[in-house]
Amino acid sequence: MEITRKRRNLNANGDLDLISNLPRHIIDCVLNRLPFQDAVRTSILSPKWRGYWATLQHLDLGYEFYLFVKDAVENKLYSYDRYKQYDKYIPYEYERIISRIFFFQLGPLVKVTLYIPKFVADDYPVYPVPDTEKWILHLSKKNIKELTITYKNRKRHLLPSCFFLCLNLTHLELSYIFLVPPPDFKGFRNLIAIQCTGVKFKANMFESLMHGSPLLQKLVFVDCSGMDHFKVSAPNLEILRFEDYRKFETIGFENVPKLADVTISTLYTEVDHFAKSSHLLEFLTSLPKVTRLSLNGDFLRFLAGDTLPQQLPTTVVEGLKYLKLNSLDFANFHEVSCALCLIRSTPNLKQLEIQASTTREDILAPKWGYMEAKGPFGCTLDGLRVVKMKLIRGFKPELELVQFLLANSPFLEKMSIDWSPYTGHSQTQQKLILDMATELIRCYRAISPTLDISLG
Repeated sequence: MEITRKRRNLNANGDLDLISNLPRHIIDCVLNRLPFQDAVRTSILSPKWRGYWATLQHLDLGYEFYLFVKDAVENKLYSYDRYKQYDKYIPYEYERIISRIFFFQLGPLVKVTLYIPKFVADDYPVYPVPDTEKWILHLSKKNIKELTITYKNRKRHLLPSCFFLCLNLTHLELSYIFLVPPPDFKGFRNLIAIQCTGVKFKANMFESLMHGSPLLQKLVFVDCSGMDHFKVSAPNLEILRFEDYRKFETIGFENVPKLADVTISTLYTEVDHFAKSSHLLEFLTSLPKVTRLSLNGDFLRFLAGDTLPQQLPTTVVEGLKYLKLNSLDFANFHEVSCALCLIRSTPNLKQLEIQASTTREDILAPKWGYMEAKGPFGCTLDGLRVVKMKLIRGFKPELELVQFLLANSPFLEKMSIDWSPYTGHSQTQQKLILDMATELIRCYRAISPTLDISLG
């Protein structure tokens, strides 16, 4: 009995077999941490491991997998002296391999990453586009929950209508896709997070997506189109990132009681083209729980509008603790005024980050009077602890803002200032930077010997 047990634990070489009898959850844990091609190779480790890869619930068939297939096919063709025919075989083999993976896959699928190459017609005249409909149809039948589809090409890829049958989706990430839903599409009821990059929406689809996804917590849209009216209504939304450098007509929020992290970067359009609800006070009032806010200079200019209050009601932004202002043009009065209004109206602000984009050397940027007695000098930023400023070029308004922050932040712990990498500084510009550094050191010694200021 003892001898039989020992023999069963020996492999073909007479060595003790330590992996055949591993618990299944351990094997799944190992396979899920390997690149898919390596997970398949584990079939040679033990007879019991043969075919385990086919039961994986997480399939990463992304860009790295495509490169693996491409290199393998090219090496194979080269060895057979048929390398010049790779334009036929790579697209064919890539589609065939993924189709076979889905064919042999057993059980449910939870998470899939899928890369869809667009083979340029000049390089791949025989097989320009893989047939993805059967892949998406297979996923829709597997009750897929987390799906990432990336299509790297200037011309967006139209997803087949069976994609909208994936009604159990909880996490969705799409890149360079064209979405045309069927008339009866009511949204993804279980969707928690969606990230879209370069996606084109059919008219009114965004509204259908919002209304049909009541559980949505995270929404990321980067360089998307088909959303001239960006109106968000999502009772469970917590994170929003909207970066679109096309002109749009309206932007607004309603029924977002949990939205805490907001990032908006837009291309400036005349204020008259926007809804009144997008002005600064109304904009912040519609975000009652925001704690992190990141805006770019163009959107600040829009929020400033024609009339800007000197200071907002404290209750509007009392929860805001992190503020980031990107591409802030210190030579633009509206952008600077809106930025100042935000800063001085936020009593609990802890961290402020500013990335400058001032380039107008000819006027050397006028003084805005941040330190004037009748201006914001009377406010105190007691909660501010960290200030980070990037791409600073030494203009007077930049120095004034630094002075204002130092003078009104008694508990400031760290201020870091990184100069612009622009190498063509004139002598006047170099003198401005030197004067700014000298002024910083003077303020640093006078206000707080414990304050850490770094100049990069």
